[in-house]
Amino acid sequence: MSGGGGREGVASGSSSQDRFRPAARASVRDVHRLRLPIENIRMELVSIEARTALVASTQRSEFRDGTAAYDAASMAMIRLAALLERQEMTETAGAALSPDELAAIRTTRNIAAHAGYRNMNDDLLWLAVTERVPDILERLLSALPPN
Repeated sequence: MSGGGGREGVASGSSSQDRFRPAARASVRDVHRLRLPIENIRMELVSIEARTALVASTQRSEFRDGTAAYDAASMAMIRLAALLERQEMTETAGAALSPDELAAIRTTRNIAAHAGYRNMNDDLLWLAVTERVPDILERLLSALPPN
């Protein structure tokens, strides 16, 4: 039989049910669990860096609620604050960041996540994500122990 719809791809002796049986695969969650915690933290910091780079590549005049850059800035702050709350990061964050920086990150995250963008000072969010957060990420990455 030719012209599609045939059974040429089914090995002799196997049924079409075997052909479509799902293979066991590691889920994304399992893959992350198999990595060392420090490797996951490093990957998350790099992911946050990418978000800050996206924001920095946008003109300040185009940075406003409803844009991709604004959403990336908010998510960068939310993810950074969540990462710093992890027990594995307590020592590293305490050594690399000041108490004021930690408080500012938490406050910005709380506004972005709970109070909504209407309460966000766009100038301060822009400044934080384009100037302060990249420096913070660099210090955190440098303070992490090697793999």
